[in-house]
Amino acid sequence: MANQHPAILVHGMFGWGPNELGGFPYWGTAALVDSPLRRHFASVGPISSAYDRACELAFQIRGGRVDYGAEHAAEAEHERFGRVHPGFHPDWSEAAPVHLIGHSMGGPTIWMLQHLLAQDAFGWGSSAAWVRSISTISGAMNGSTVVYWLGCDLHTGLLQADGIGAFLIKAVELYTAATGSLFDSFYDLDLDHWGYIRGRDESLADYLQRIADGPMFRGRDNGAYSVSLQGMCEQNQRCQTYPGSHYFSYVTQQTFSGFLTGFHLPHPRMNPFIIPSAVYIGSAGFEQPFYPGFNAAEWWPNDGLISAYSQAYPRSAGEHPSAAGVSDRCDYEPGVWYHELLDGVDHIDIVALPQLDQIGTQKRFYRALFERLATL
Repeated sequence: MANQHPAILVHGMFGWGPNELGGFPYWGTAALVDSPLRRHFASVGPISSAYDRACELAFQIRGGRVDYGAEHAAEAEHERFGRVHPGFHPDWSEAAPVHLIGHSMGGPTIWMLQHLLAQDAFGWGSSAAWVRSISTISGAMNGSTVVYWLGCDLHTGLLQADGIGAFLIKAVELYTAATGSLFDSFYDLDLDHWGYIRGRDESLADYLQRIADGPMFRGRDNGAYSVSLQGMCEQNQRCQTYPGSHYFSYVTQQTFSGFLTGFHLPHPRMNPFIIPSAVYIGSAGFEQPFYPGFNAAEWWPNDGLISAYSQAYPRSAGEHPSAAGVSDRCDYEPGVWYHELLDGVDHIDIVALPQLDQIGTQKRFYRALFERLATL
């Protein structure tokens, strides 16, 4: 075993931490399988931007009061400081780095964190080398076209003011139904810095409407814009792939090409609650002028919420070397995004609620993942 650096697992949009939803595990069997590495499960803002989530993650790892940065807070119009955390790994440094693992929006979140560390955004004397590896699972590394189905503008990626409430409620209903959670007993949205604290007797619908009436979703500092194609194109241009870190992408897909149209259709075994979004993603036909060479058909194969094309590696902007194959290799070159297709697996199977015949697949995946990271 080459290292025992801790593994930090980061949930996606509308995800939750280990102390929420009555302990129902977002990460499924990842906490149960044998691992040579210590594992820590983060809890960041479920609907916050990749930037805000990355700041929260930084202080959950090292400890202290979350600092979103004076310039960013002023531009976004929210408070600069957030919650206080004891720290998973207080000795975090280049000599004691971490492995970061992110599902769905957790992928952009952990990559944004490495960017902030490289910029020493928190004044810790940090660098990109504080991250030994990044592993994305079903990662929205180039965005997800599903946000346009939920109400984001095709040309700007922004939510229209009159559609914000509908977006939030529809998205929450979709995700909580897909994961078996109860809509009326949702979790903390971690929006203290925006001033949104849910009242003791306030219904979730009223709480979401109060958020919709505020400034958060009228700009770019929110989860919807972060995982739009526009938002991720900006991040891919901004964030670098660093030559001293390892990068892995695990691509989930559970659709097939229709015989007559070529559109991608969900496999009958897909979680039924994400079948409507899978159908939309599998046939969405539109252009993205800001994205050179954009081909809508390449985005049709999907896992119910994110295109396989998007998951593979950052490709909409910037220079990010890539190579196919993970499990069939023994050696990995730093600074290269190695990607591998997990065919027949949907967006939910790989985390919280796998189908019965996917439980063994999920266990084997996480066991191999942790063992692989320990060799780096």
